[in-house]
Amino acid sequence: MNNTILKINSLKSKFEEKITCAFSKIELDNYQIAWKNTQDITTKEVKRILENEFDSIDITIPKSKSTYPDIKIENEDGIFAIDIKSNESQKNPWFDMARLDTIFQERINKYDEEWEIVIKYDSETKKFLDVYFLLFREVVGIRDECNGVKYRPYDGKIRPKSWKDFDNNVIYWKTKEEFLIGIKNSLKHRWKKNIEEHLIPKLNIDEKIEFRKLFE
Repeated sequence: MNNTILKINSLKSKFEEKITCAFSKIELDNYQIAWKNTQDITTKEVKRILENEFDSIDITIPKSKSTYPDIKIENEDGIFAIDIKSNESQKNPWFDMARLDTIFQERINKYDEEWEIVIKYDSETKKFLDVYFLLFREVVGIRDECNGVKYRPYDGKIRPKSWKDFDNNVIYWKTKEEFLIGIKNSLKHRWKKNIEEHLIPKLNIDEKIEFRKLFE
């Protein structure tokens, strides 16, 4: 395995410890402000650790919070991404992770590896509860009906696993090979459902014959 991937994986405990410490120091009265700056607080800690652990590394932090990734890492081993997500504990995570129709060209083919930092907080008390540092694929949930990655049907956006899965260390995609199969299963399943529900009912007999020719 790539040396940088191994190194970043080994920093899991350090990332989680330092991020937890950073949020724990925040005054309760300031939590409202803190959650608006979750990415800034987390990025600062991660960047400091990476710079201390690597002799030669380029770290890019985008100015826009909507730009992926929140932390881009480049060195002789390749290009890597760390993204930061936060979600209230009262609801299972439902943040956007990627799109089924673009995940290969925009993510898998672009980065040698990706990680997610997921922060759990209480939306009522504004208190930090926990942080999880995991490979991107380890955060992705499962769609049982097709044994594929979890996604939102209408736009194909990939979704994370539940808090219960996080806390029980449930990982649905233990290898990259399993993850790629899961993506393909969901791609096929989504297209099949879309064709069944939205295309076929609108076709007449002649049009159905024309579409059938595509499979010959």
